[in-house]
Amino acid sequence: MVTIIFISILSGLNIDNSGYSNIYAINKVSNQSLIKLPFRLLSFDFAISEINKKDNFSIKGKWGVEHKIKSFNSKGSLPDMLYDLTSTQNVTYKSEFRELYISIMNTSSELRIGKQIHAWGSVDANSPFDFLNPVDYYYLFTDTDETKIGRFSFSLETYLNDLKLHLLVMPSHISNNIPSSDPNFPITLPATVEYYQFLEQDKNPEVGIHIQKSYSNMDLSIYYFSGYDRNFNLYGANVFLDDFDINSVTDTVFSYRKTEMIGLSNVLFINDFTIRADFAYFKTSSEDESIEARLYSGRDPISEFLNFENLAATSYFDISGEYYQYCLQLEYGLPLEINFTAQLFGYEKVKTTGNIIDIELTNFEIYLDGKDFFYPGLGSSLATLAESALIINLDKTFYDDMMEISLVSLIDLTDQGSLFQFKIGYDIIDDVNISLLFYKGIGNKDKYPDYSETEDIDESLLYPFNGMEDFSHIRAQLKYYF
Repeated sequence: MVTIIFISILSGLNIDNSGYSNIYAINKVSNQSLIKLPFRLLSFDFAISEINKKDNFSIKGKWGVEHKIKSFNSKGSLPDMLYDLTSTQNVTYKSEFRELYISIMNTSSELRIGKQIHAWGSVDANSPFDFLNPVDYYYLFTDTDETKIGRFSFSLETYLNDLKLHLLVMPSHISNNIPSSDPNFPITLPATVEYYQFLEQDKNPEVGIHIQKSYSNMDLSIYYFSGYDRNFNLYGANVFLDDFDINSVTDTVFSYRKTEMIGLSNVLFINDFTIRADFAYFKTSSEDESIEARLYSGRDPISEFLNFENLAATSYFDISGEYYQYCLQLEYGLPLEINFTAQLFGYEKVKTTGNIIDIELTNFEIYLDGKDFFYPGLGSSLATLAESALIINLDKTFYDDMMEISLVSLIDLTDQGSLFQFKIGYDIIDDVNISLLFYKGIGNKDKYPDYSETEDIDESLLYPFNGMEDFSHIRAQLKYYF
């Protein structure tokens, strides 16, 4: 990044830049311990222009540094705590370009090629269309939009009077980053999957089309997308026997389903009301790649002493289905200059299919119904928390916008879990903001209890809001904008 800017300066090019530096601490409410999550220590946006005489060619990027602490002793001396917070021996610093692309423009079109972050949908957050970029779940609870992972793309936007056409091609597939077995994070995967367990798929490029029509008091959009799920799903299983046909091991195979989506969205302005609506319909298929030629590459302890080369059985879950998601948003200015925003989110399965697996061997037995393991692989990340939810946001500014107070609540309308967030922010001086945030999660352990018979497993965590209870925290944050 420094090299790009240095060359630009020497070449006499124009550089526009902005960004922020950011430090914060998150402590649990229950025991005041530090929650060791990564955060964006530095974010720097830049645009290099005046590269050619027409000035229709530019380079744009978003560069950042991530900070993730390994351990911290809050009872240590001040020098020891500063060492824990900054030392490369205790902190992992990760530098990356979240975006880096070239832009070619004319009077009615823009072509972008490179690593990009995209935005589809009309609602502010939780849109069922907001899946073009995979999500880093570690950043779900940050204020700024840092969740998206940039990906190499070809993007063409063109305008014809009041019609906007967006064509998108993404050659490679990237999955969501969901933490696995991280005690600091309340959302995790239902299974720990090794790299070798994934199906070797021949994936076609992902393509998307967005057409938007503008009217006097509204914008209407239609969408189409063809690609692959961002979250993995069960695909099949092989059972192998040893050379003596006595012992068996299982190779469970996971894949990313092929999914198509069509959708509609609308923004409507009625007097002081703004109404936004997104609706997306998904059709997903597991496809029919063969796994019978796979060799066993697992790490079952017994495989250190025996060879498992005899394929005894192959099963395909064949998990496919159709589902839809929607998000309705209402915005209105209340008395006392309070901004009110409400969202109603929903996810509904229309049809799911899957094979019933029934395998019996000497010491191995499976009886599973594939459709019971259907999970949405595309759409809003909110669908991983709740099938239907109500989100309410109230915020107000004071002292010429120097202070802001906001209250956000998310209520699971199906299982009655909820999340609440109260934040106070204040501009100490120009471009320097300090904030204090209180976050509270409430689960439903009456409906999703932890069974005492299984000491090593907490079944209550199958409902994500139960995990959010222990994640309740207070966050202090200092941010400098430049």
